[in-house]
Amino acid sequence: MRKHKYAYAGGVVLLAALAGCGAAQAGPGSQGPAQGAATSPASSAMTAAAPSTTAPSTTSPPTTAPSATTPASWAWCSSATLGQQTTPDGRFDLYNNKWNTAYNPGPQTICGNSESDWQVTSNQRAGNTGVLTYPSVQLNYNGGNGYALSRFSSMTSSWAEQMPSVSGLDAEAAYDIWLNGLNKEVMVWVDNHGQTPAGSKMATYSISGATWDLYVTGGYMAFVREGNATSGSVDLFAMLKDLEDRGLLPSSATLWQVNFGWEICSTGGKPASFSVTSYSLTSTPSS
Repeated sequence: MRKHKYAYAGGVVLLAALAGCGAAQAGPGSQGPAQGAATSPASSAMTAAAPSTTAPSTTSPPTTAPSATTPASWAWCSSATLGQQTTPDGRFDLYNNKWNTAYNPGPQTICGNSESDWQVTSNQRAGNTGVLTYPSVQLNYNGGNGYALSRFSSMTSSWAEQMPSVSGLDAEAAYDIWLNGLNKEVMVWVDNHGQTPAGSKMATYSISGATWDLYVTGGYMAFVREGNATSGSVDLFAMLKDLEDRGLLPSSATLWQVNFGWEICSTGGKPASFSVTSYSLTSTPSS
């Protein structure tokens, strides 16, 4: 199954077609449209590209909206297509990111207190296999301008997340790292339910006490954990250096953005909750 990906970068929308739950929408960060903006992820120019001939499945009727109530424990909630909020420390953004507007994602509400305490209630149609949303916590380096990969000497992250136990769930928890604007994408899948990454498997090796399979196609690279983990830690810098050593990334590449969240294809046609209870991203430089 192929899917479209619209990504916002400096006022330009880029279009890509990758297989399955492969590549998520990059967020606008401080450069992007305001909360509650129009349904397109960008409001200006669009670059022409040949669309995929196969859209995500639409076998089920439209879903109903999750409850709009805001629990007293949440500092912020949004059901806006691109709703986002900066966390109290000013370093991260929480991002609703219903990016695949061309294929009518179902309703989704994000609520949060910090990068380590947030949840999403999403309702995506049964049987769908193309990515519709990527709710996530996001860090934009250097105010959205990024740093050369050669400037980094470390990058580690830890996570604790929970996906819903619902029939028909099609989603994965994953990091999404963008370099050179939107020209290079590195994903790290940690908890996969029903998906296969785009590309061909290039290598298998151990990092951070786990075994990972590396898939590559064009500018898209994905490290897929063998065996799901709802919590753990990972040396993201070791992965990026491996890609550099393989000639897939130049040291001059600009590391722009790191995200963590869920690529959601289907929740079985019913509201389902995804939660993060711990998250950290430590790197040099830090932000």
